[in-house]
Amino acid sequence: MWLFPRACPHCHQAAQISCVIAKSFARIFFRNAINIGLPIFECPEAAEHIREGDEIEVNLTAGEILNHTSKKRFKFEPFPQEMQEIIQAGGLMNFVKKRMAVV
Repeated sequence: MWLFPRACPHCHQAAQISCVIAKSFARIFFRNAINIGLPIFECPEAAEHIREGDEIEVNLTAGEILNHTSKKRFKFEPFPQEMQEIIQAGGLMNFVKKRMAVV
């Protein structure tokens, strides 16, 4: 997990980063990340308290980040259901392909 997003979402994905937690994101970064299935979370408190090496668990549907190392919990606004489905599908293209296959 990386806590300081400056590069494009594809760089994070190529580095095998499972999610990004930050104080805030530029809207274009946010949209591009969702489009490639990279979960990103705006949670200023978590971004301040999580340290390198901490073991983190994120519950996408509950909107909760659990830091197993420090035993702290952080809340964030969960994504709408359709955005969660896009992330779970691995990105917008996979989501659309699955939807088209159902029709």
